[in-house]
Amino acid sequence: MEYLLFSNFKEMKRFTLIVVLLILPFIFGSCSAPSELEGPVKITPKDREKAFIRPEISYFSFGENGVEESYFYYDIANVKFERRKSEIFVDTLTQPPRIWFRVMLSRKQNYIDGNVSRIRIREYSFNLDSFPILGIPTILKSFEYPKSWVKFVLQRGPKNSQDTLVDPCSFPNSLEINSSLNKAYREIWLTGYGKIFNYRFETIFRDTTVVDSVKKLRWDTVWVENRPIIKQVEYWEKKEIKLKIEETTTIPDSLILNFKFRMKY
Repeated sequence: MEYLLFSNFKEMKRFTLIVVLLILPFIFGSCSAPSELEGPVKITPKDREKAFIRPEISYFSFGENGVEESYFYYDIANVKFERRKSEIFVDTLTQPPRIWFRVMLSRKQNYIDGNVSRIRIREYSFNLDSFPILGIPTILKSFEYPKSWVKFVLQRGPKNSQDTLVDPCSFPNSLEINSSLNKAYREIWLTGYGKIFNYRFETIFRDTTVVDSVKKLRWDTVWVENRPIIKQVEYWEKKEIKLKIEETTTIPDSLILNFKFRMKY
């Protein structure tokens, strides 16, 4: 009896060991390394700025009252604008992504025409600070985006003293901006549409005639007791002077603006 129990115990122990050896491969086979997990693994770097995208402008265009000027950055010789400031980077780790776009472009001096029939922009200044990339037009308002602004230097006449700095985001002006990210083409678009209301200066030259009087002296002879007396007499001589007068008038004007920036990374 004792021998049978001992024999059965040995067989049971052997059976249990075989079962455990058969199950272990299934247990370890179901565990995978983190690198083998299905789906992307989001890794947030300690220094977020190192993960920022830093794109470069490859193309831009400006349209003013239906007249558009477009340029490729590689064609420097034919670009009528000079880049005075450029700092662009994008944080794609946030949702939605955010863009910092600090760019200043001014029209080159030899491309500035003094004959201004409509108001136009001489200098563009963009300062978008952590602006959300939503892919839909967004009206830029100071109370919603206090760190973001856009300013334009407006040419209103033939003289530089007639230029003025305008805020397209303040009433009665308006400006909407749209930024979109295309990861497949590794490009970012920044577009805008706005309306600006202001005055332009117009110079008119017209002829006029001015009547002026000049004091002169003449000699006059009078007879007193049959004796001639010569004396000087003052008199006013009237003259007509023809002049050309320069007259400057202000005329209400408006500007419909659209712009596009394509950035590659």
